Amino acid sequence: MVSERGSDDGSSRRQLLATLGAGAVSTTLAGCIDVLSDGAAGGDETPDGTAAGGNETSTATDDTATGSTTWPAIESGELLFDFETLEELTPRTGEVSAAPDEARRGSQAAVIESDEGTAGVELRFPDGLDLEGWDVSMAVKPASADRIFVEFLAPTQRERLSSIRVVPDEYDGWFRMDCGYQQKPGDEPDLSNVTGINIVVDGPEDGPSKLLVDDLRRTESASNGAVVLAFHGGHESHYEIAAEMLAERDWSGAVPVSPEQIGDSGRMGLDELSELSDRGWDVCSLPSVSTPLPDQSADQQRSVLENARDALASEGFEDGARHLFVPDGRMDSTTYDVARDVHESTFLYSAGTTGVPPTEMHVIPFIWGPALHTGVRRHLNISDQYDLLTVLRIPRIVDSEDVDSGNRMSLDDFGLLLDHIEHRNLDVVTPSDLVDGTLDLDGDEPSVGTRPSGTVLEAGQSHTFEGTGSGESPTFELDDGVVVATVSHDGEAIAVDVTKPDGLGRSENLLTTSGNESGESIMAVDDDTYRLEVDADGEWSIDLSQPAVHADDLEDLPVEASGTGSAFVGPLWTERDVRIVATHDGDGTFIVDGYGADGSREVIVHRSGEFSNSRSYKAGGPAWINVEADGNWTLEISHP
Repeated sequence: MVSERGSDDGSSRRQLLATLGAGAVSTTLAGCIDVLSDGAAGGDETPDGTAAGGNETSTATDDTATGSTTWPAIESGELLFDFETLEELTPRTGEVSAAPDEARRGSQAAVIESDEGTAGVELRFPDGLDLEGWDVSMAVKPASADRIFVEFLAPTQRERLSSIRVVPDEYDGWFRMDCGYQQKPGDEPDLSNVTGINIVVDGPEDGPSKLLVDDLRRTESASNGAVVLAFHGGHESHYEIAAEMLAERDWSGAVPVSPEQIGDSGRMGLDELSELSDRGWDVCSLPSVSTPLPDQSADQQRSVLENARDALASEGFEDGARHLFVPDGRMDSTTYDVARDVHESTFLYSAGTTGVPPTEMHVIPFIWGPALHTGVRRHLNISDQYDLLTVLRIPRIVDSEDVDSGNRMSLDDFGLLLDHIEHRNLDVVTPSDLVDGTLDLDGDEPSVGTRPSGTVLEAGQSHTFEGTGSGESPTFELDDGVVVATVSHDGEAIAVDVTKPDGLGRSENLLTTSGNESGESIMAVDDDTYRLEVDADGEWSIDLSQPAVHADDLEDLPVEASGTGSAFVGPLWTERDVRIVATHDGDGTFIVDGYGADGSREVIVHRSGEFSNSRSYKAGGPAWINVEADGNWTLEISHP
């Protein structure tokens, strides 16, 4: 039974959350390769005391000594290293040698190889290389490679950024690798002082590993980070739910579809796709194949790609038909060559971010959108910080209770994803924007806020609820600002969600705790009507309050905090972005959210089990850090 004191309103019952305290799935590429970590602190010289790679760059068009250029070497940007002088490369695992017959620029490419599972070299810039505001790319040929790593020491191994590219099993040809960043495992890097670039190839577990490289260069980065939202398959939920949510933000997406599946049960028909196309969406090619493309001949692959392209174009989707999403992530060098001839851009399932636009338009990586808490937010944050592109595959969108291990994303997570993109001020673009150069990126940096004086938030509403077991509270009103919840219970676990009863808002978790008799939590709210949904196995009480917040209450960074279970830190004064180092020793869910006095919210950490890592939070102004945990936790909050 749930009631607000003085109210006789009844309630329904719901089952206790089965996932309370359950473990989360980790990402495949969660770790960072450390094969080059030994003695790799920045600022050292090569064994002969010279500056490996030098400290100067030259434009490709002015460097006549390098000779002709063969794709994937390019003419744009500035040349960092041409691999003509291999003495400047220091092997750390395996060996490096010249490959004259494979030259993409000048007289030779370089071969990095080993009989073992990993091979790597180190290129040093002892005087520091400025990569602030630049994107790095290079020509690569994975002769025996599962993954390619490019690691930037800025300036030491502790302050590094890593770029990772997963290579399809069948692929052994040249392509250009845009080194968008995926991992920032240590302290905050300083890209204005890059002292080394490590190039590593991961081959089969028992070896050999082999990678050919050439034409390492930098091109100017974009003015802002960007996202492509690719709604694979053109499901009805993409039209009925996602398209409307994007329209509210004036965003457009991409819909990769198989022409023969248009109008199938549960999928959009021509009318719906045409309407989206008229709104600026791209209806892209996703050929349906019974035999993987690499298992087909070059003529068969060409026929598959051309037929799908032409079928979409004949229905009026000429713009979108220029863009290919490779089915099943299967590509060999023949697929690549044919796709470059048939399409203007090609998207391939892989790891990573890339430039805006990429220098390589036919191996643009996309990642799995539902992995919101195990990689996607990190990619988006890095795209925001370093002005990169993240491409997300969005499957069918369903209610949370209908999500299983299959090809689905919950509406709640999809809403959180859009909120995160919007909060991070990323531009949502289409494949045609990338190809046609119609990117209208918002490169304006948010201004540093002025510290407020007087009252930041007026005192608002207060409510108290109590009950036993699971149920819903009566509706209640809250004002703009934040609400503090103090929860006590005598059972094993309790989870409290906040929702708007009109159905227009998504449920948001207010508090989840197990093994603790009490907890405290905070969240941002607006002026509206709400209801609590409680999952519990004993008696409980919930006090809600909206306290006044004054300028004198704001605590300056850095701040350190620790606790057990659910609690919050703040109010804090944050000038702009914030760096949070968090630890957790519990077995269950560990959630760290940031809330602003302006009503903003950012999910900072959402993991299960033990945790020890740093995260960024796009703050600015008065803010609170909320923690949901089942064990002991610590936070170190500072400006970068």
